[in-house]
Amino acid sequence: MVEINYGPEIIALDIPESSLCFDLHPRPVKGVVDEGREIRRAVREPVGAASLHQLASSSSNVIIVADDVTRPTPADRILPIVLEELNAAGVADRQIRLVIALGTHRAMTQTEIEEKFGGEVLSRIPVLQHDCMRNLVDYGVTERGTRIQINRWVSEADLRIEVGHIVPHHPTGWGGGAKMLLPGVAGQETTAQMHLLGSREPRLGEVETPCRQEMEDIAAKIGPHFLINSILNREQEIVRVVAGDIVEAHRAGVEVAKRVWGVEFEQRADLAISSTYPVDYDLFQADKGIFAAELATVPGGEIVLVSPCYEGISPSHATLVEFGNLSDEDVWAMLKRDEFDDPLIAAELLVFNHIERRNRVTLVSKGVDEEATRRVGKDGLNHLSPQSLSSYVESRLRETSGLRIGVIHQSAEILPIAGGARGVHVIERS
Repeated sequence: MVEINYGPEIIALDIPESSLCFDLHPRPVKGVVDEGREIRRAVREPVGAASLHQLASSSSNVIIVADDVTRPTPADRILPIVLEELNAAGVADRQIRLVIALGTHRAMTQTEIEEKFGGEVLSRIPVLQHDCMRNLVDYGVTERGTRIQINRWVSEADLRIEVGHIVPHHPTGWGGGAKMLLPGVAGQETTAQMHLLGSREPRLGEVETPCRQEMEDIAAKIGPHFLINSILNREQEIVRVVAGDIVEAHRAGVEVAKRVWGVEFEQRADLAISSTYPVDYDLFQADKGIFAAELATVPGGEIVLVSPCYEGISPSHATLVEFGNLSDEDVWAMLKRDEFDDPLIAAELLVFNHIERRNRVTLVSKGVDEEATRRVGKDGLNHLSPQSLSSYVESRLRETSGLRIGVIHQSAEILPIAGGARGVHVIERS
């Protein structure tokens, strides 16, 4: 019996041991004993940069850019220490603002803001929300053809402090680093063009990806920056904090994150069951669990994505279903004719088309209904209710002799890696 999360609920799956080729969890890495001490160490011993105290001492307009509610970065524990360091450098609270890096996500509610950033931060500095359609500064075009539009508040700052976290991420390879700027506080067009760069092929777990290079090229034009990235374990405890140069500190953080989220397997599955919990906001976030499962599924096999998708396809990109079942050729032709009001949808359709050419995909969700599910990508996704998942797995086992089943937990953040001594990193539930 294998238990898998559908949101916080547990679904028990009767999978014979002989059929289970892997059961992947993030590695059981312990968090630091004193999180405050670790955060202070990072900002005072930066990688590849002067200390935050030195950088801030000549600044009069400091912007802190931090990720939104869809990311687990412990901003409420990090930001009070950042403010403490800035005050010690002579920067008063009135010279500091926090911009929430929404990218193209919906605005956060006041309750979400309070829970994410904490009462102390909200009582001391203004909290602003990025809008990808307004308040932008144009920096021209990159060598790859991306039009650069960045939030004006961020653009006009003397110093930008980017606070985020590092996990495997499609299409950038890894989260964190310059991703807080692009797509975090970029315009819609800039964000869409970046995702189109990543739509052509999966790069999950790679560092030097086209998206990453584009983000870092754009960051270099805007500077200066001071990066603060956390690496968390599966219980959302801080394992390590890296700070300093937006490139060098990020790379140091990726090496730590690999030891938490990189998990080995020996044999690819015919049927991979991928639970995204706790990343269950919408399909645009939960689909990360498909890209992780793709790495561990045989070509022609099936990926079963398990996520409530509480907010449906996406509050910001709900019109994706209106363009569903388009071929790649149709998508590119519509882009050329400028027929997408939301060009990020085009990138998402291309990504789903890529996945569907390689694997059959089934979505287990109440948040996205069957009709909408069948309009995601050219061939569409299959749909199951959470109540029918167990019987579906049993029927697949009856139908296919020797079926190899793999299970992936926290799949929106995990990185399956082929190889290893026995290959399977199995963590028993306590």
